[in-house]
Amino acid sequence: MKKIEKILLTTYLFLFLKTPFSFAQGLNNKEVKLTKPIGSNILPGGNQALTGDVEGSFVFSKILPFVITYTIRLAVALAVIALIIGGYQYMTAYGDEEKHKAAQKTITYAIIGLVIAITAFGIVKIITNLKIT
Repeated sequence: MKKIEKILLTTYLFLFLKTPFSFAQGLNNKEVKLTKPIGSNILPGGNQALTGDVEGSFVFSKILPFVITYTIRLAVALAVIALIIGGYQYMTAYGDEEKHKAAQKTITYAIIGLVIAITAFGIVKIITNLKIT
C-alpha cells in the first residue's frame, strides 16, 4: 500500500505541479480566439456574446466566476471538515483496529479532496489569465 501511495504522490507532483507552471508560462504571450461562445442562444445575456462582447455578457462576467469560486471554496471547506472528523476518529479509536483504519481512510480521502480542490483552483486561475479576443 505504501508503494502505491508513493507512486500516486510522485505522479501527482510530476504532472500537476510541474506542468501547470510551464503551461502557464507558455500561454502568457498567446491570445486565444473565442469563435462561438457556449450557450450563446440559451443562457441569459448570450445575445451579447454573439456581438463579440463576451466579457461583458452577464453569464461570462458574473454567474460563472461566482459559481466556480464558491464551488471551490465549498470543496475546500468540506475537505477541511472531513480532515477534522478523521482526526477526531483517529484520536478516539483507542486501539481498535477497525476504527483506526476507518479514520485513516477518512483522513486520506480528505487530503485527496483537498489536493483536487487546490488543483482545480490552479486550473481556473490559469484559464482566467488567458487573453480572450
